[in-house]
Amino acid sequence: MTAETQPENSPPHLLQKWSDELPYQILLLERLLLPEDFPFDYGPLSLDALEAHLLEQENSGEENEKWAELVESATAYLGEVLLGVAGGAWGWNTRPVDGRPGQPVICPDPELELSPVAPMLLISYALRVRTGNAFAEEMARLRQTVTARQQAIPGWQPVKEYTPLVDPRVARPEEPALSAWLAERSAGLSAWVKDAFDGAWRWNYHPGTLDWLEAVVKQRFATATEFDAARDEPFVQGACWYLGEVIRRNKGAVWQYIPFDPDAEPGAPGSRENVWTEVPFVDQPDKRIGGAAIPLECLRELLPEEDGDGAPNERRRGLKGELFWFKASSYAHVGALLTRLGMVSREKADHVLTEYARFAHEELPPHEVPDALEAFGVAVSAHADDVDDLEESYTSLLKEAEALTDGAVTITDVKLHGGEYGEILEFTRNGVLVTQDTEHHSFDYLDHLAISEFIGHVDPDPGDDTRRFYLADFVHLREATYESYYVFATPEQATVLEKELGLDLR
Repeated sequence: MTAETQPENSPPHLLQKWSDELPYQILLLERLLLPEDFPFDYGPLSLDALEAHLLEQENSGEENEKWAELVESATAYLGEVLLGVAGGAWGWNTRPVDGRPGQPVICPDPELELSPVAPMLLISYALRVRTGNAFAEEMARLRQTVTARQQAIPGWQPVKEYTPLVDPRVARPEEPALSAWLAERSAGLSAWVKDAFDGAWRWNYHPGTLDWLEAVVKQRFATATEFDAARDEPFVQGACWYLGEVIRRNKGAVWQYIPFDPDAEPGAPGSRENVWTEVPFVDQPDKRIGGAAIPLECLRELLPEEDGDGAPNERRRGLKGELFWFKASSYAHVGALLTRLGMVSREKADHVLTEYARFAHEELPPHEVPDALEAFGVAVSAHADDVDDLEESYTSLLKEAEALTDGAVTITDVKLHGGEYGEILEFTRNGVLVTQDTEHHSFDYLDHLAISEFIGHVDPDPGDDTRRFYLADFVHLREATYESYYVFATPEQATVLEKELGLDLR
């Protein structure tokens, strides 16, 4: 008998119900119940802050319903953090608590031989003793047991059971159908803009442009039925692509596609009944509680759909509202990605995250993602504002790029001469003279076009090292100037960075 067919108050059914609701509980905590600056690091820092918040709210006269909601969500988050330390999985204790038929518990990795821990009881204990460190003490107790096991068995690590929609997961493999669709839509962007907007270019991937897209969709279609009839036409497909690209570039999502699987169970991904089958969608598999959306459905839901009584069912939020459910990248996310790609060591990532600990888990706007890459030592930047000395600035940029090549390239004898402000840049690359024309209108500003041309001379020789410098493009805020960022990566690493960080690398 499966959990779905168990009696309503049976432990398997209650555990399944808790597991199904757990992602929502943590999302509620992140988006609504805790302050915006709460450090969601799934570690000690967040547990201290969570305990302090619970102690504060208990004395604030919080309404019973809101307080219960906070405790429920805090239970989910606390349990996930403790599972991250001790491994194991969620379980269910059948002892009734406050009128409930039991409560969720975490069961540490069996090899630790520890009893289950009830996060809800731990919260009650913390509220009773009011020391502010009850959560930290429990984490330390679990960590001490793990350390003892590791000393007895070198290399041992606790194993945590995967929590669906909470733990990061691997993105789905590339699908030829999706790759072809993305290439077609990207190539057809100019024609789509001309058809939809008489050539007016308002589409810079900024979230504000979704208001324009929403207005145009509503002008084109009166009902969802009309939209359905045109779903395969270039306008609708182009609109789907643009909406997905705004999400991808601003929030670091990836395009995904689930092909039809004749062996899939009815309703399961890959089956005809599943709405996610054979349709491009954007997802965040590498982030905890990441968002997911089918652009086609988001557009369709903008339009009224007559029900049996003839009353329209209107979408409750506009297209910009979709961005709310997606999590932008953070220093912690960037560090984990670079470590996974082998671009930085775990020690380097930890050092940077310690340096930026105060805001390591805060969401980054798109234009700050390249800055994070530079902080981790895989990118260099050219200053956009005025500089003190042009030659020194070019020298500094070239030497910083040289340092990333691990000795494969040596840059010496950087000189800027000729013209009123210096119109010829010269430097020696591995003993060979390189000359680059530049254009300056004052002593204060670098020639960014020239930089994009000469930075390639710092690429290692292709036969020895496939890494190269890629110019990073990202969503710009209006009326703002930005540094030019160059990311040092292999072609394979650049492809992943593009997909998962919302960048264009060229």
